[in-house]
Amino acid sequence: MTIAWSRLTQVRERHKQAALENVARERQASEVRDAQAREAQAQLHERVAAKTLLWQAAARGEASFSIAQLGQTSAWSRALDVQIAQAAQAARQALLQAAQQQQVLAASRHRLRAALGELDRAQQMQRRADSERRRQRELRADDAAEEAASQAWAARRGA
Repeated sequence: MTIAWSRLTQVRERHKQAALENVARERQASEVRDAQAREAQAQLHERVAAKTLLWQAAARGEASFSIAQLGQTSAWSRALDVQIAQAAQAARQALLQAAQQQQVLAASRHRLRAALGELDRAQQMQRRADSERRRQRELRADDAAEEAASQAWAARRGA
């Protein structure tokens, strides 16, 4: 059984190209997920900062801080607590998705490395097969030249 090394090399080249394209897609998706995670973290920090500023402003307020003002500040603080909890959940989810996408990207890179290795092995085998064919042709040419020389010598000797 002979192996069509050039055909195998072409197939391996297509596998490598597909793996390269997949890595590019996964890298882009990973960058998007990372950006979403950074945005979610920024939103969380923004909400926490808003609550901190609310209470700092209340503390810097006039000495005659009324019960009504305290109730309004407290109500707004509770609303910010809800927003902080939602932002924290969104940030956790975004970080989880970013981490999962990084795993997908790592797997894609692994498949690319495997495809590159398979292509390299196929190319090496193709070079070896080409070298062996050249060597066989040279041997046949040498054998043919020896046979021709032998026949010429035999013809001269017999004449």
